[in-house]
Amino acid sequence: MTLIQALSLPSIPTLTTLRLTLDAFTSADIPALAAILAEPEVTRTITANASTPTRCRKAAAHRIDWHNRSWESHGYGVWAIRVRDDRTGDNHTGTAGALIGWCGFTEPDIGNDPEILYGLAPQYWGKGLAQEAAIAAITWLFGKAGRPRHSGISAVVFGRLNPASLTLAGKLGFERMGRMTMANFLPDRDLAKEVLDYELWRLEKAPLHDALSLLFQTAFKAGQIASLNVGDVREIEQALCDAACRRSDLGDMDPAESRMRIRIAYWEGLADPYLDWLHRSR
Repeated sequence: MTLIQALSLPSIPTLTTLRLTLDAFTSADIPALAAILAEPEVTRTITANASTPTRCRKAAAHRIDWHNRSWESHGYGVWAIRVRDDRTGDNHTGTAGALIGWCGFTEPDIGNDPEILYGLAPQYWGKGLAQEAAIAAITWLFGKAGRPRHSGISAVVFGRLNPASLTLAGKLGFERMGRMTMANFLPDRDLAKEVLDYELWRLEKAPLHDALSLLFQTAFKAGQIASLNVGDVREIEQALCDAACRRSDLGDMDPAESRMRIRIAYWEGLADPYLDWLHRSR
């Protein structure tokens, strides 16, 4: 199915909340979604290579096609999150109609129940918008008459890299069930190599917000991916150290310290190639 065919599906409902509209993605959303994926703080917790504008657009088009095809295959899918209005004051969220993220359900990576996905552009974090969108999506999934019933919803989270998502899942009623191996989560080795390349790029060139977080996150995730036998583990470790050494904005951190931190986090990731699996019952 092509992207245009997927976008013509008539069965994607529109949901509204106080501040948001959840509706179908369209091809016109590719530039806006690509801009969101270009934010390293967003892409660090998903599997995508968004290191160039071309790759961001490719990733955006792929995700839109994937999200919309799910509606035909499973009767559920992922919505585009848009600003409902441009009200001012405490509820101000931006320009009406603007795409700010995604929320919805996909085929499960583990278990039998739909898996929830959500993500927002960083400028919309901390406003309760992801929770607002997720509550609307969950209410729809559990509440619409005639839809095949599910016993619950799953979530798979890079817990060490995204504790905020674990917190949100807890607020939404999810409980930790166990862990999922990176090998099962990311069986596509070509994609795994692309994600590893992205982490190397992020370590060397992404805007710096917090040096310690950057060193840990990139090295730990690279270690998890290296566990998939995508390359020589020592060569990957050295590539991470070299990428960090090419930065000039790590402040007072000595190169020896940055290499030490990278190596510790990298080997932690190699030894702990798991994601957190959570579940919420109906």
